[in-house]
Amino acid sequence: MAAVLRGSRRLWRRWPSHVDLPLVCRRSMASKTAVGFVGLGNMGNPMAKNLLKQGYPVIATDVFPQSCKDIQELGAQILDSPAEVADKADRIITMLPSSPNVIEVYTGPNGILKKVKKGSLLIDSSTIDPAVSKEMAAAADKMGAVFMDAPVSGEQKAGVFLPYSIAVSMA
Repeated sequence: MAAVLRGSRRLWRRWPSHVDLPLVCRRSMASKTAVGFVGLGNMGNPMAKNLLKQGYPVIATDVFPQSCKDIQELGAQILDSPAEVADKADRIITMLPSSPNVIEVYTGPNGILKKVKKGSLLIDSSTIDPAVSKEMAAAADKMGAVFMDAPVSGEQKAGVFLPYSIAVSMA
């Protein structure tokens, strides 16, 4: 044990005095890749806010412009369509209310798959028909993107919808 302590003291003495340890240990916002987010309703809005709080730049859109105001005030970039989000981000989370909405957002005229980049990660957190998820995965694969089905559930308490979980590492 004494040898370990002696070794760590020697290592600490060699640590450059001009380097600030907290800056070395923390990832800066500039090093985090932007995350696209489509669907800023009861569940999507808190999820996008959490990404912003963790220092991820968020590029988002929603069919209801009013839904975008909260996260825009927190620093998110708001665009007009899912295709524009796909053009700017290679990691995109969708949180939509139903299967038809997912089909439209991914394959519609202004859909994600119109401008998705090869190698993009598409995470659908909508709770939808598994057949639609499989269909979107096949369509994304044809475009060279990876589609991941990651549905979430939540609970209504005191008028606030609380998402339980989305265990996706964006690092």
